[in-house]
Amino acid sequence: MMMGRILVSLMALLALPVLPGRAVATNMDFDGYQRSFEMAVPATAPRPLPVVLVLHGGGGTSSEIRAYSHFDEIAQSQGVLVVYPQGVHRSWNDGRAVPDFRGKDHDADDVAFLMAVVDSLARTGLADPHRLYIAGLSSGGMMAMRLACELPERVAGIAVVAANMPANLDCAPSRPVPAMFFNGTDDRYVPWAGGDILQWANIDRGKVLSVEDSLALWRRIDGCSGEIKDETVTKSKRLGSRRLTSESCSGAPVVQYVTDGGGHVWPGAHQGPGGDALLGAVDHDLDATSLIWDFFKNLPGR
Repeated sequence: MMMGRILVSLMALLALPVLPGRAVATNMDFDGYQRSFEMAVPATAPRPLPVVLVLHGGGGTSSEIRAYSHFDEIAQSQGVLVVYPQGVHRSWNDGRAVPDFRGKDHDADDVAFLMAVVDSLARTGLADPHRLYIAGLSSGGMMAMRLACELPERVAGIAVVAANMPANLDCAPSRPVPAMFFNGTDDRYVPWAGGDILQWANIDRGKVLSVEDSLALWRRIDGCSGEIKDETVTKSKRLGSRRLTSESCSGAPVVQYVTDGGGHVWPGAHQGPGGDALLGAVDHDLDATSLIWDFFKNLPGR
């Protein structure tokens, strides 16, 4: 019944003419919650389209990550369906064993919700479920990793921005999943060395592995036995970014971008007044959105 309500809503929505750059949004009931998502739909690309889910961070919204990431530009120029789902209480059930920070009674099954959205879009003929890619910021990045851990047969690739692996999340996927990571060495919210996520209002927000341990986990999952190739890609007076490419991966590629001095940010994004003071420094010479799509588009589908 829930899937039917989603599908009816989408069919009515997609019957409307889709114009370049048009903001498309829908709402539905799912598992006892009011859920919603926005989409950027290219006007002329052949369908079904590859799909990128872009997941906001904790406390964020689908509209904010849409404006922040500029993935709409990829949708129109590259013929990609970009979907921006909204988490319950602005958060994701991302595998951290600390439900209190997500809001009272937040037990939403986000894994099922996100897959239901993709499946419904596929039934309309708009989305290709075999070319499903997931990018996420902070909690959204943790949610992307959870999806890859639990549904590796569905996820063709992930991109994780400003997030480490939740310490308690059991991750042993049955097949490798291509993975890209972006981390800042001065991220004070999701600490480079792992441990407690930055707490405020006396709320426990869980623990994460270190950046190095998170990368090592995905190297094991993807069968990377070789060295890590370290290349400088940007350098300025304040910041510099490096690309670390795992070599001899027998299952799937693993790539990481590290910004020395970078904060809890999406590289290349404009933060607005006071953004650096709150979230840390951004490398504006590193365009995470373009790099993510360049990574995804060269991956085989599922």
